[in-house]
Amino acid sequence: MKKAKNLLCTILLSGILVTLPTAAFADTYHTVKKGDSLWVIAKSYGTTVAELQRQNSLKSDAIFPGQSLLIKGEVRQPVNNVSRGAGRIDTILEYAKTLMGSPYRYGGQTPQGFDCSGYIQYVLKNFGLTTPRTAAEQFNSGKKITPQEARPGDLVAFKDGASISHSGIYLGGGKFISSASSKGVSIADVYGPYWGQHFFGFSRLID
Repeated sequence: MKKAKNLLCTILLSGILVTLPTAAFADTYHTVKKGDSLWVIAKSYGTTVAELQRQNSLKSDAIFPGQSLLIKGEVRQPVNNVSRGAGRIDTILEYAKTLMGSPYRYGGQTPQGFDCSGYIQYVLKNFGLTTPRTAAEQFNSGKKITPQEARPGDLVAFKDGASISHSGIYLGGGKFISSASSKGVSIADVYGPYWGQHFFGFSRLID
């Protein structure tokens, strides 16, 4: 099949000719922008992180603004689905869930092992969002909100005594995702038997 930058498919629907764009087969280059991550780029082009790494001989998921990434073969046109609003939150939460099963490691900041604040920092960093390092600093850097105001993407914090000892990302419906010392990255109930006793509050980092 010949390579083409823009292929068109014309079909007949109820007597009306309709022209639809099809997938592009020419090699495509994506220039990395601030806030991009391999996961975001792969999702927007309908490919995978592993495939991007293979095509560009990348040894890690580290990329930088201005870098040109090759996207070979049949790809769909890119869709910017993390630009703002609810769509962006949904994409952040979707990415957060891809890390489920990563083990807990005190001080950890990578999928090889996260602590609770390292996990939050890693997830948000993939979307160009910078956060402090500790759970207390992350919580205090956001806008405090009531449980009634809480929405998906907010931070939820828990205390041990008077200080914040754990935090996670609220998913909605009383659920949150975090890197817990007993289970690693996993989903739990905010108001469950254990976490409900230690609930501290909600904070909003993402408008």
